[in-house]
Amino acid sequence: MARFKTIPVSLKVGIAFLLIGLFLLSMIFMLFIPNIQHEQYQKALSQTDQIVRLTKHQILLVVDYFREYRTFEKDKSKREIENALEKMNMHATIDEAYHLEALKKDLEALHVRFNCSITLVKNGENELFLPHETVKRAFDFTPLSFNTWETVDDTKGMCQNSSYALYKTTIKAHEIQLSCNTVFEEGYKDIEKDVKKVVQDGFSLSEHLHKGKVYLMWINAHLSEEERNERMDSLENVNNQNYCISKISNVRLPPTGALHVKDLLDVNGTTMLAHTLDNQPTLSWISNIYTNDKEAFVFVLSAYEKDFQEEVQTPVMKLVLISIAALLVSIVLGFLLFRKWIHTIEILSYTARKICLGQFNLRSHIKGNDDIGILGEAFDSMLDSIEDNLKHLDHKVQERTHELEASLNIKETLLKEIHHRVKNNLALTINFIKLQRFKIDNAQIQAVLGDIENRIYTMALLHTKLYESENLDSIDLQKYIEELVADIAQSYKISEKIRLHVNVEQRFLNIDYALPCGLLINECVTNAIKHAFDEKGGEIQISFTYKAETCTLMICDNGKGLPTSMPPLATLKTLGLQLIHTIVTKQLGGSIDQSNENGLTWIMTFKCPY
Repeated sequence: MARFKTIPVSLKVGIAFLLIGLFLLSMIFMLFIPNIQHEQYQKALSQTDQIVRLTKHQILLVVDYFREYRTFEKDKSKREIENALEKMNMHATIDEAYHLEALKKDLEALHVRFNCSITLVKNGENELFLPHETVKRAFDFTPLSFNTWETVDDTKGMCQNSSYALYKTTIKAHEIQLSCNTVFEEGYKDIEKDVKKVVQDGFSLSEHLHKGKVYLMWINAHLSEEERNERMDSLENVNNQNYCISKISNVRLPPTGALHVKDLLDVNGTTMLAHTLDNQPTLSWISNIYTNDKEAFVFVLSAYEKDFQEEVQTPVMKLVLISIAALLVSIVLGFLLFRKWIHTIEILSYTARKICLGQFNLRSHIKGNDDIGILGEAFDSMLDSIEDNLKHLDHKVQERTHELEASLNIKETLLKEIHHRVKNNLALTINFIKLQRFKIDNAQIQAVLGDIENRIYTMALLHTKLYESENLDSIDLQKYIEELVADIAQSYKISEKIRLHVNVEQRFLNIDYALPCGLLINECVTNAIKHAFDEKGGEIQISFTYKAETCTLMICDNGKGLPTSMPPLATLKTLGLQLIHTIVTKQLGGSIDQSNENGLTWIMTFKCPY
């Protein structure tokens, strides 16, 4: 009996629980689980295969239906446009009161209804131009025949892009030119949205089975034998020349892993292939929607095998619950058998929890010759030592806190001094530039030095605000921009004809974002002052908003705007515009949009966490 008392209580309870639990669990695992896992795994694969086949047929039905629908709607719209133009021509021929303004009014009504840009030309001069946002480019109508529709397809590579229908006719001495998006009216059904809904509905049926990747893609049917033997994710695809992922997919690059191009092209119908993706066993269902002499349109669903295996565990959980119930019975039996030892353990646990809450004067008072008795005595002895040490710890913590506060004050003072010296050095540089500018007679060089001076002032003002701010790593953006704009106005000595308006939310912005914003405002405002207005002047508005960790800086004027034939911003050689593009896209990692309606508007957005 004495030997039994010296056995560790954890071992006593553990052996009893282990024997009962192992017996029950071994019976379950040996008799039921293997067969259930296999059946459920095959059922999950079969269900996914059926969903893929059903989704394929649904997509094919939608595609075929809307091909016919689009053809019908295009022909119908063309006939309606021709009838409208013919009606205008008849009015102009038989009705002398039908003058130019009436013709323009009828063309405007046609422009409102259809997605067309309309130009009215007489003797080579444009008398009316009605642009439409869905027509992204201009066309040369000189080689086109009158009263005949011509189609221009902008599709490049394998992606399905916009196409346009061109038409020109004459009414009296006027030539009417129409460039229409082949989606003539806003009421057309969007095939891509319908296919996306079909794919999403089909995928939702199998979401409980796996977390796979679903995508539709066009593949070039004229790939060489060497290209067909390459892995899909290593195939070169400049300008989507070899394949294109549909926008309705939930991926942007094909996650095909070890699959080769021929594995997707050679599929006739629907098949399942086993391969590896991200070094994990993967199953991919490949379904050929259609193939023609140009392309193959395929539907792919790829999922890790482990997803299906994890799904198999769901019915097994029912058996696990039975096992848990058996273990609970074992716990009850163990509690009855080892109640005394368990009660002692509860005392130790209760004492430990109270100690964690700060009651260091509490003791377990457990005695005995077994492991629990020795543990209780050691535990009480440890608490005596801890209580004694805590009496000296508060004093040491207070001393260390004073040391850290003193060190922090020194560092803040040093950082302020750094900002102050940087500001002074930049101010000295600005004065050197001003001195040099006054000595040079060349107006172009003076203008360049003036631009450099404004850019340096933007940085100097930032460091000034940081030096004045209590928070040394951020500044008040509202005051910074207002003072910067005021200095730009003073620097260029603008008259009252040019009015500057600032609408900025009061926020404190990190230096990594405040400085680029200042440079962007400097470039855009100075460009507007120099080039946007004639002698009548105008207005410049600067606004900064923040929403959901996204900052939007908008600078607009009501001046002349940029030339309509100007190339993309990234390809310009003008230093100021290059600087705007580089700061937004490279330094801030954001995007930039511009609009030429009623002047020039810059809209720059970027992520800016606070």
